Amino acid sequence: MDEGQACKSMHRVPPALKKAAKYPLTQRLDKIKKGPHNQRIQVVSPELCEDALLRLEPTLKSHVGCDIIDINPGVCLWSAKVHELLKPRRHILVEPFHNVYDPFLRPLVNTPGSRYTLADLSGPWDRWNLGDYIAKGLLPEQAHLEEPGLDTSIGNTTLLVLVNMSRLGRPNADRSTGRKTADSHYKVLEFVRTLETRSGFHSKGAVRMLMWMIDQEKSNLLPRTVASRRRLSVYNELSCDVEEIVGDVLGPHATRREAHIDIQSSLLTAKRMKKNGIVVSTERMDELPRSLRSEDIDVVIQSTHYGDSVIHGERIWHKELHELREGFANGSYSQFVGGPPGYNEKIRKLGDMATTPEYKKFQLLVRTEKDQRKKKAAVDNILREEAQIRAMQLKIASNGYLGDAAHEKEIEELGKLTDQYRNLLARQTNVRLNSVHFFADDRVAWSGDSSLLLWDHRNAEPIVPQANEFHNPKSLALLDFQPKISSSHILTTVQQKYLDDILLSCFTTPGASVETALNSMAPGAAEAIIPNAPSLRDPRRGGRMDLDQLRVRVLTLGMLREIAVAWDGWLFKPTLPEISQTIPWVDHDAIK
Repeated sequence: MDEGQACKSMHRVPPALKKAAKYPLTQRLDKIKKGPHNQRIQVVSPELCEDALLRLEPTLKSHVGCDIIDINPGVCLWSAKVHELLKPRRHILVEPFHNVYDPFLRPLVNTPGSRYTLADLSGPWDRWNLGDYIAKGLLPEQAHLEEPGLDTSIGNTTLLVLVNMSRLGRPNADRSTGRKTADSHYKVLEFVRTLETRSGFHSKGAVRMLMWMIDQEKSNLLPRTVASRRRLSVYNELSCDVEEIVGDVLGPHATRREAHIDIQSSLLTAKRMKKNGIVVSTERMDELPRSLRSEDIDVVIQSTHYGDSVIHGERIWHKELHELREGFANGSYSQFVGGPPGYNEKIRKLGDMATTPEYKKFQLLVRTEKDQRKKKAAVDNILREEAQIRAMQLKIASNGYLGDAAHEKEIEELGKLTDQYRNLLARQTNVRLNSVHFFADDRVAWSGDSSLLLWDHRNAEPIVPQANEFHNPKSLALLDFQPKISSSHILTTVQQKYLDDILLSCFTTPGASVETALNSMAPGAAEAIIPNAPSLRDPRRGGRMDLDQLRVRVLTLGMLREIAVAWDGWLFKPTLPEISQTIPWVDHDAIK
């Protein structure tokens, strides 16, 4: 069967979504006795699986006829849909609760001519190591592939990994850090780290992985704001192109960027979708991208610009204020107990005791709104000064360091503005400073030639699932990890270890300045490293002339590589155990 025939099932118009009805798989799972297997969330909606495969169509064609390693398949709905699409050579089902899910596994395995194999989990073996599958005779064709060297980067499209790492309950401790880490995070870290060493699944070439995880766990892997950019997401940026294929909308308490940035990002994504012929039903989209589909994309992109620090997405109290304001205007409740609807001047002097609870709440939220506007205005004034300094730094760097009178005047003016800005920051509270840095860093991350965040490079908007499409109370996200096959910035093995140390240490305080973070690793580190990492001071590459305003979370991959190379060349650099001692929560025995 050729690729076009194999992928034919993906060419369909997404149907109207089912509402509250239970799927047949949900009813079958409800009858299974409760146990440890219930900690894993199952996908029970055929429509969700089909929509996800429709979204993946442009890139899945290269995997037709491949081998599939399928970890934690459970009820096998997603497994069967992928199998039907790709017609794999071999499909290995790795299910630790095979006795529980036997009614779902056996029909697939026992069908005449089946290409499914249920892996025997007895005896010691590593489910995340391709070599163990080869040793057990499960994937004999993979054994004949050549092993790439550490200095080469090739892809292995003859293997695809499917994983369900959704797990309810308390996360396990990551021994390399000592912190509680979600299972999905731990395994993604293992996946990208073994990519560097050409081990694990990647021993025969870089392998692609599709992973289901609890939706709340995706933000650390694919952040939508630099405030959530951590060590694990940087590892992904270095090694993989990561896309969110399925994912729920952000909740009211989620960290968000400014509206104008998200609008720009969504509109550019819409252009990519149109160019690549990717279709996602508007019923499956989040509110922002859905609302933008009615506009002319080119016109809106040109008219959208930096605004103030307002963020899109209503908080819970915003909605309540809107309802109370409308209710009072419509006469749904009165100002005073027993009084007529609306405001009554004659009984105003009766005082607060006669005020209705609804009106009290209305006034409280009005004061909150005024207070928020006042704080926002103060933040916006600071951000305008910060943007002015950034623009002047970029202009000076772009013109080159000429040394003439005009250039010297610009440098002098920049110095005055920078001093004024530092004095302004010194008068702010820590809460306001955090807000300023939050918005400023997101603007820096977006304002470069290409956005710092992988989220902004998505080829399509995520498919929004419904609650009844999963068996369990939490929603799942599906992330697609495609390893970067080639890179012009390959580090040596030693430099890669130093980069690991830098990420482990510096990203414990991502909001700190790069100078502070480096000096926390070793006294004098900033003085030794910064002169040998020129991009840190280059505004054209995302750097800052005033390094106290360059924070760890906006360091580009190029900057991090420069720091690692400079660290390698530092004569007085500390040893690995010495660095680990500066990080209080690291398991020092594991580092050694």
